[in-house]
Amino acid sequence: MYFQAQPMMTTVVQFQAPVVMQGMWYYNLYAQLQQQQLMEMNAWFISMDRDRSGTISSHELQYLVIGGTPLGIDTANKLIRCFDRNRNGQIDFYEYAALHAFINHLYRCFAANDRNFSGTIDVREIYSALASAGFSLPFQTVNLYFMKYSPTGAPLLFTQYLNLCASVALTRSLFEWSDPMRTGMIHITLQQLFDMFALA
Repeated sequence: MYFQAQPMMTTVVQFQAPVVMQGMWYYNLYAQLQQQQLMEMNAWFISMDRDRSGTISSHELQYLVIGGTPLGIDTANKLIRCFDRNRNGQIDFYEYAALHAFINHLYRCFAANDRNFSGTIDVREIYSALASAGFSLPFQTVNLYFMKYSPTGAPLLFTQYLNLCASVALTRSLFEWSDPMRTGMIHITLQQLFDMFALA
């Protein structure tokens, strides 16, 4: 008796972001990712999800190594807060994929503005890099951020620049969560302002 082999069925995973994510500033970064990239990011996500909860916390993200240096808890906390839509202290895969794309995007902007290939960028280069990354801030504001991360005025390494960018991005996320209609203006109470500063 002969058995005819049945064609094998392959399951193709399609990573479709939740609708609620589509209104966020970082959705465009996610939307540019190809399915193959998302599959690779999913493998990274699983490897970082140490407790197998299906989400990643800042304690898990802090071990992500960038250029030989772990991200660290401070930057990890900020990045988690940037992408944590429901503010539960965890990010799911889709939020992580947007975060991963964000870090890659920031690195490209950093490298493009490190014109002397020193591995660092100064305040004027940071101003240009932030604009390239989609954060068009006045130079004076960029300088305030820069002095916070470099009181001596020394150029920043990528990990320091990433921490600065995480602060800028978190401010944008906090603003957007308070501006669901995207009017570009928010009205907040003093208590809400305290809450925003506590999150930042």
